[in-house]
Amino acid sequence: MTQLTAKTPPPGSPPPAPGDSQPEGEEKYGPAWVWPAIVVGMLGVQIIICTISFFVATSDPSQAIVRDYHTKALAWDEHMAELRAGEALGWNVALVVAESADMLGDRTVRLSLKDAQGEPLTGASVSVVAFHLARASQVVEAELKEAAPGEYVTQMKMRKAGLWELGFVARRGEDVYPFTLKQQVGADRWAPR
Repeated sequence: MTQLTAKTPPPGSPPPAPGDSQPEGEEKYGPAWVWPAIVVGMLGVQIIICTISFFVATSDPSQAIVRDYHTKALAWDEHMAELRAGEALGWNVALVVAESADMLGDRTVRLSLKDAQGEPLTGASVSVVAFHLARASQVVEAELKEAAPGEYVTQMKMRKAGLWELGFVARRGEDVYPFTLKQQVGADRWAPR
C-alpha cells in the first residue's frame, strides 16, 4: 500500500494559504529552463543588433577612409612643400566636364594647362582621382591624354549629378603640379529616375 504524505513546511514558516497546494515535484517558479532561455534570447538579440549595425556602418558609400592615410600623415611636410612648389610654377588650369554622360555613365573630362606666360603646356603627364562628395568611397581614377597642345582629355565614370572633387597631378620633367578642383556636374539623361 502506498502512503501519501503532504509536504510539510519548514519549522517557523507560515502555514500555506488555502488553494496554494502544488503537486509534488513542481517548482514554485515554473520550469528551470525559462530564465536561462531568457538570458540566451537577450544575448541573441544583442548579436543580431551588432551584426546589423556593423553592416550599416561598413556599407554606407558616403563614408570613406583615406587610402594610405598614415603614410600621408607622416609625409605631410613633404606634401605641403610639393604644393608650394607647384603653386610657384604659376601654371593655370581650366576644367570642363561634359554636361551629360553616355549610356555607360562616362563623361568627357577636358583639362587645359598653360604655363606662367599663358602658353599651352605640352608634353605633361596628367592623372586624376575623382569622387562624388556624397559617395566618397566610390573613387574613380584616370590618366589624361594630350589631345591638342595643352589640352588633356579622358573619359570617366561620373554618372551621379552633383558636386565632384577632382584631384589632379600634372608632371612635366622635374616639375610637379598637384591641384584639386571641385566641379558641379549636371544630371545624367541615362540615370534611373
